[in-house]
Amino acid sequence: MRVAVISDIHGNAMALEAVLADITCHDVDKILNLGDHLAGPIEPRRTADLLAGLDMVAIRGNTDRYLVEGDHEDLSESDDWILGQVKGQPMEWLKTLPETAIYGDTIFLSHGSPRSDEKYWLDRPAGGGRLRVATLEEVEAELPAERLPVYCCGHTHVARVVTLPDGTVVFNPGSVGRPSFTMSDPESVSRLSPAAAYAIVEQSAGRWHVNLRQVEYEHMAAAALARAHGSDTWARDLEEGRRR
Repeated sequence: MRVAVISDIHGNAMALEAVLADITCHDVDKILNLGDHLAGPIEPRRTADLLAGLDMVAIRGNTDRYLVEGDHEDLSESDDWILGQVKGQPMEWLKTLPETAIYGDTIFLSHGSPRSDEKYWLDRPAGGGRLRVATLEEVEAELPAERLPVYCCGHTHVARVVTLPDGTVVFNPGSVGRPSFTMSDPESVSRLSPAAAYAIVEQSAGRWHVNLRQVEYEHMAAAALARAHGSDTWARDLEEGRRR
């Protein structure tokens, strides 16, 4: 089994196109999509059109839920414009998405933790808007009672792989549309990058392997769109990589 895992596109169609092109080079069985598809001040409608043509398993993220349930105050960027972009078929598609999913009786998909689309799993708040790496005990505490070999999550936008003592793999592929790296870990400073992030996951010799990938794309063009749609914060993150 070989799958591609993407997450947190946030309406960045240019980044999504680059990632999908890279995925075609890896002969994957399926694309798994962990949510937060459209909410972002870039190209939500074109992102929805790209996603509509994919053979994938997709779940909802917290911002997808905000859109569907009408919690628009929780969408901090360009709310009215985003809502106008996703009305109609994109919104109807978001309504069909499950909270979690299991692929091949093997891989568990959640946006945050298995219990909450807003819970950070592999990273935890560290104060001052920063994150710290979760302990193995904290990671394991979030697992459902019935274990699967592989769990994937998004939400923090920080790419990370954790292997628990019993061999269970938990990973975050990072963000396609707004890549982040934690700043609470000094080694991460040099890895700050605006490149789109995703993961290739495969089983070989009885073990699971997660290849965290970064894909260059026209991030400055995406940043210009974000700024044109009213968000200097997103523009800076797209230019440099989001600091967490």
